[in-house]
Amino acid sequence: MQGIKYQRGSEWRKWDLHIHTPASFHWNGERFNPDYRSSENTPLIDKMIHALNAAEPAVFAIMDYWTFDGWFALKHRLSQPDAPKLEKTVFPGIELRLMAPMKGRLNAHVLFSDLIDDQELLDFKSNLKVEFPGQEARNLSDAALIEYARFVPKEKLRHHSLEYNRVQEDNVYALKAGSIMAELNCDSYKKAVAKVKNGNAIGFMPFDTNDGLTEIDRNEHFSYVLGLFKTSPIFETRNNVLADAFSGKKTVNNEEWFQDFQNALNNIPRLAISGSDAHCFVGQEGNNDRRGYGDYPSGKATWIKADPTYAGLKQAIKEPSKRSFIGTIPPKCKVVNENKSLFIDSIHVNKIEESSFSGNWLNDTSIYLNHDLVAIIGNKGSGKSALADITALLGNSKLSHHFSFLKANRFRGKTGEPAKHYNAKLTWSDGELLINNLNENPVVESVELVKYIPQGHFEELCNAHVTGQSDAFENELRTVIFSHANDSIRLGAHDFNQLIEQQERSLRGNIENVRGELHKVNWEIESVENQMADEVRKSIDEQVNQKQRLLDEHLKIKPTEIQKPTGVLSPDQQKAAEELSVISDSLEILKKNNDDNQQELTNISAKIKACNNIKEGLDVVRRTLQQFEKDFSDDASLLALDFSDFIKIDINHKAITDIESAITLRSDEIKINNDEIAKNKESLILRKGPLNSKLNEPQQAYQEFLEQFRIWEEKKNRD
Repeated sequence: MQGIKYQRGSEWRKWDLHIHTPASFHWNGERFNPDYRSSENTPLIDKMIHALNAAEPAVFAIMDYWTFDGWFALKHRLSQPDAPKLEKTVFPGIELRLMAPMKGRLNAHVLFSDLIDDQELLDFKSNLKVEFPGQEARNLSDAALIEYARFVPKEKLRHHSLEYNRVQEDNVYALKAGSIMAELNCDSYKKAVAKVKNGNAIGFMPFDTNDGLTEIDRNEHFSYVLGLFKTSPIFETRNNVLADAFSGKKTVNNEEWFQDFQNALNNIPRLAISGSDAHCFVGQEGNNDRRGYGDYPSGKATWIKADPTYAGLKQAIKEPSKRSFIGTIPPKCKVVNENKSLFIDSIHVNKIEESSFSGNWLNDTSIYLNHDLVAIIGNKGSGKSALADITALLGNSKLSHHFSFLKANRFRGKTGEPAKHYNAKLTWSDGELLINNLNENPVVESVELVKYIPQGHFEELCNAHVTGQSDAFENELRTVIFSHANDSIRLGAHDFNQLIEQQERSLRGNIENVRGELHKVNWEIESVENQMADEVRKSIDEQVNQKQRLLDEHLKIKPTEIQKPTGVLSPDQQKAAEELSVISDSLEILKKNNDDNQQELTNISAKIKACNNIKEGLDVVRRTLQQFEKDFSDDASLLALDFSDFIKIDINHKAITDIESAITLRSDEIKINNDEIAKNKESLILRKGPLNSKLNEPQQAYQEFLEQFRIWEEKKNRD
């Protein structure tokens, strides 16, 4: 593992695939010297490197307009011995503008591998054609952009607030003017991307962001849009509904147009990203028009679950629904952050310092686990069983006698050799440590933190079940079934056997009669005695401590309180704020109503069980009376007695069935009400999005805090 750069495998990281450098004509601040090799650029490039290292994203892509000079300048500086170390991955890229059938402008981007040769980038640029209306297109170059600025009519220059005389006389100004106005032939763009060898170029289009595809009338120019749809693996959007549709996820919000949308994409999911489009190194907090590296608009950060490499990006493009997310934090990361004590961070094995053992097979072994680990794959003898057994050992597994690696005839030998010379350490994500010697099994009363089903145990369960030698398989199955039962089914039962005992209590009374009552007393005595054992008490103490750990972790992630903004709002913002307050109150009422309904459903389940118990008891009485009449019929006949003369029992089920009908009707009403609550909740949540967007940043932050606090409080009360 020491030789692997990314030891945890694919992890969620922020990626900012749309930034600019001082080589871009539209840069806020000091710009590079046109000669990217000039020593004058060194302080500015160093500042850029420090800004990249300080920003949150792990991966960036430079998207300067019309040029690769920013990438060349960075690459040149990094080749020098005194250069700062770049700790992030940076891809070269370029932002272009296509001639399109639209009133506005259509931007296009191309992202390249960070291992691509400089000449290939220059060749790519030369394959692009700048459109000159009424004349033959020119290959893209600085000279072509200058020529374009001097070619267009004065009216076009005035439209872009450019000075005609200055364009004619000043090459630097003319280059900027050409960069502002020039447009490329769309076919040359697509062909140039396709010509780059080994898939080292990826085109991506802005969709509903600035100068994106949505500004084209797709009904009138469908084929043009469709051509770019089918040749772009990446699209830029900050709309989560669109991002789901691009990645191939059908949701309630996009189901009406999802299939047509995917058909336009050739039914190939695409990667949706949201970049900062930063035109300065460090932005101004609260100023959305001056964003720095990693400052995503409206908090719409791009998260990608892959190694921070070009190969990782291509992997995410193949599986966008599983490997991409746009928002504050991916759901899995949120789950991990809120439940750190349930996720293993790493496992370390080291030889005891004072050990005289000469072997070093496991010494200095460190394995950092991915939170999405689902399988261990490897050749025979590669350590799969060792890792599984050591993890189970440190997780206090109750099946240590089934270990296949940590057993007497293998790593533990006959005398504990060499296992006793090694200690293993498991670190949870909350920092909690568990340490054990590889020759020592977990303490019996310890809480089982890792559920382990060794192959030997599985075979034993199945084989003994087939031959009828054991009911262990059935017990294991019952344990699994019970673990998935909710409170309305368990009704206070602590395990499956106790649940069965409750369900069959009336029937057992009918079969066993008085002996059943004695059995009940004996069972209660045994249960109390078992609960008084030291092992049980210690186990309960550990469970309490574990719950406390979960609570402590949850308290640590309590959202930071944000005071309600007091600034003056516009009428629209004031109205939106008032509506959001009403929605928040309505959601709270819906939550309380739902909680009340769930509690009532649990009570109804208990009442239904009580009705069944009484009916089963009445059946016992009826069958007992029938058996009595059968057993004593001869005696009654001898005495000339009719049973009705001395015993009368009137069994009337109507009182019970009336109650059953009433509570069943009420249960149906509650379920219908819950469905209405869910629909109302979904509707209210959908209304919040457009209202939030009308608020200023402090108000949005305050609304986000209220939502996060509500979710945090719900989890605290639930767990």
